[in-house]
Amino acid sequence: MSDTSNPIPWRETPPSAIPPAPPAPRVDAAPTQAYPGAAPSYSPPPAAPAYGYAPSQPPYGATSQQQQPGYPIYGGQYVPAPRPTSGLAVTSLICGIAGVVLFWLFLPMLASIVAVITGHMALRQIKADPSLGGRGMAIAGVIMGYVMTAFLVLSVAITLISIVFFGAFALPFIFAS
Repeated sequence: MSDTSNPIPWRETPPSAIPPAPPAPRVDAAPTQAYPGAAPSYSPPPAAPAYGYAPSQPPYGATSQQQQPGYPIYGGQYVPAPRPTSGLAVTSLICGIAGVVLFWLFLPMLASIVAVITGHMALRQIKADPSLGGRGMAIAGVIMGYVMTAFLVLSVAITLISIVFFGAFALPFIFAS
């Protein structure tokens, strides 16, 4: 800290190691006038590349291989890899959606039961292995499966009740003839 040879103590490199500033760009396209008071004329702009040829500049977002003087090249940001999704969670979601969309058939009611079972299996698998994703899909599949299973139980109960009560009133009319 007692070095007195460096006039600026916070600078690490000596002033001779810093490159000089680049020269200012030259302007060749000065306006010219044919006579005093006339509108100035400028040189035409450079021609655009013809159709089908590659542009001279890299496209937006592309990295340039040349470094501008005085500007460092920065690396890209670190983006973590996405977590793999549990296959059971995907199965639960698909079966739950199939049970909701095709509720008027008998087979999707079985899909709702499969959605509940695979959804609980997926939640257990995701809890045991935190590197797996898909918890939201498993929960959605479980909810849709429970709702459609409750709809199945309710529709079976209503069907049985209607057969028992309305069938009892219809039996005398069937056997009377």
